[in-house]
Formats: sequence, C-alpha cells, structure tokens
Amino acid sequence: MEIITDRLILRDYTSDDFSFYEELELNPLSHKYENTAPDAKQIEENFLSILTQTTSDPREHYDLAVCTKQNSTPIGNVSIKLNWEEIREWEIGWVLLPEYWKMGYATEAVKTLIGYAFSSLNAHRVVAYANAENLQSEKVMIRAGMIRDGILRETRFCNQQWCDELIYSALEKEAALN
Repeated sequence: MEIITDRLILRDYTSDDFSFYEELELNPLSHKYENTAPDAKQIEENFLSILTQTTSDPREHYDLAVCTKQNSTPIGNVSIKLNWEEIREWEIGWVLLPEYWKMGYATEAVKTLIGYAFSSLNAHRVVAYANAENLQSEKVMIRAGMIRDGILRETRFCNQQWCDELIYSALEKEAALN
C-alpha cells in the first residue's frame, strides 16, 4: 500500500526498513508519554508482525512508514487498526523522529490516513488516544480535524505516576463535509 500526499509518502514497510524502525523505537522521546518502551526483542517481534500485516486478508491493521516525498527518507510511522468492528471504529497512532517534529508532517500523515479510513476502510469513526500531558499530539489531533471526546482519568501509568488520557475522534459524516 502506498499513499502520496503533497510532501509525504505513506507506505508499507519492507524488510529493508528494520534499521529505521529500530532507530525510531529506541529513541527515548518516541515513548516519553507511553507506559513502556520496547526492548530489542520486542522491536524485532513488532517489526515482523508489521511485515505480516501487509498480507493479511482482511487487513485490519496498517503500520505505514512515513517518508519524505522529496527523497523517500523514512521519518516516522503512522498506524491505523480496527478497534471495534461493530461500530466500524478504527484507532490511529503516529510517531516521528524528533528532528521532524513541528513541521506539519504528523498532521499531514494523520489527516491523510483518516481520509483513507473513511474512503477505503468503511470507517464510521476514527479515534486517537494521547497522554494528556502530550500537548504536541493533542495539537496534531486538532489540526487533523478531530474533536475532543473527553478525558479518561488516570488510565496510563507513565514515568512512575498515573496519567490522564485524552480521546479525540473524527466521524464519517464530518469528513463528508470537508
């Protein structure tokens, strides 16, 4: 799978992408607001799972390399997975290498994948969760057109303390208006 935007290419991973994926996952800033960071074995297992997803039928999980269109350099990951089949809800997530933060790449990738979910995956609703202290992710959700559904109090254990979690969503009918 490949989706091309003005500045990005969102594409399936290949086995050649492992060193990039490992760099992304080992970066401590990639997991600053998460419950845990993966170890080397988990990273390898996760990557093999990502490669397997590309041939699943039906495909219910997409992990895509976010690459610059200019030179095809991988700069991050954007993913979407079927979260709740009965209501056609998909969950989106993203992470970029820190040197590509605050350039609009995350918003562009997220907005594009949300559009893909509505046009090609029969999604009714796309949700995203973020640690309430992760203000940059919240900005991405807002800029991608998502609406804040609420806050889940103390649902994450992060950095030795309980943290609140934001939930944002986009609905199919809202996407049709844009």
